[in-house]
Amino acid sequence: MAKAEPRRRVLFIEDESALLQSYERAFGTRYEAAFAATGAEALRLFAERPPDLAVLDLRLPDTDGIDLLRRLRALQPDLPVIITSAYVSLEPQLRVLDLPHHGYFVKPFDLSELAARIDGVL
Repeated sequence: MAKAEPRRRVLFIEDESALLQSYERAFGTRYEAAFAATGAEALRLFAERPPDLAVLDLRLPDTDGIDLLRRLRALQPDLPVIITSAYVSLEPQLRVLDLPHHGYFVKPFDLSELAARIDGVL
């Protein structure tokens, strides 16, 4: 009998409480999910159990999301990261700064589209 494949670990980093709750409802049982509302909390959770993928909001109360993306990449260079933002104009900036990512979602977005992207990357 084949062993069930372990659920993939996804770290959701989002300071907007309503969206974070939506993530928990939509993804809490689908993945081995961890949820952080600040950059400091994200780094702590990352250190405790590195994720297979991160979903990162670029606007956080305690840090710049681009700086946090750099820090996550320094810890795990091949970590897939999906960016979320309320700003359409930031994606070109990420390319210029040579910060690769696996998707860029402008809020508001459909959670099923995010799920499809996560599943496509993992």
